[in-house]
Amino acid sequence: MNKFYIRKIMKEKRDNLCNWQKEKLDSIIFEKVIKSEEYNKAKSVFIFVSYKSEADTHNIIKAALKDGKLVCVPKVMYKSGYMEAVGIYDFNELKEGAYKILEPQNTNLKVEETSIDICYVPGLAFDKSGGRVGYGGGYYDRFLKKLRNDSKKIGLAYSFQILDKVPMGKYDVCMDGVISN
Repeated sequence: MNKFYIRKIMKEKRDNLCNWQKEKLDSIIFEKVIKSEEYNKAKSVFIFVSYKSEADTHNIIKAALKDGKLVCVPKVMYKSGYMEAVGIYDFNELKEGAYKILEPQNTNLKVEETSIDICYVPGLAFDKSGGRVGYGGGYYDRFLKKLRNDSKKIGLAYSFQILDKVPMGKYDVCMDGVISN
């Protein structure tokens, strides 16, 4: 399977989850994240702000803020093709951006990639070897290469998004693990 086909199929599967199924799966992922050793050891957390049918991260963000962690979320710089980590103090600081994805409006609290302990990464598919199929823009791959070697890169996905093998290109960055339902 090529990346285009995987993206299409996985997006359809995610979009076809009914509300109660999604809520149940999101709750399982939430519990696994906040009970994980990596999360509990981390002082700083980079996490995507879920959009539409992605595995929900809103509750994880709120919990991490409550737990006193430095929480940073992506701010995509579309003109440069890069993504920055921006710290937030409250979930309500996030507002809809160019693609209707919640993002920080105030970018004054930029966080250096080298200070991030754990990075929760979106994707359309993952494999058991850490492979990831993202959305095709390369923003995360460019960003992840700037993290410290010991920073954990964890995908968040539903179990049906985990395949035996996904195609990986030379610029693709592997995950250290995936948390699913």
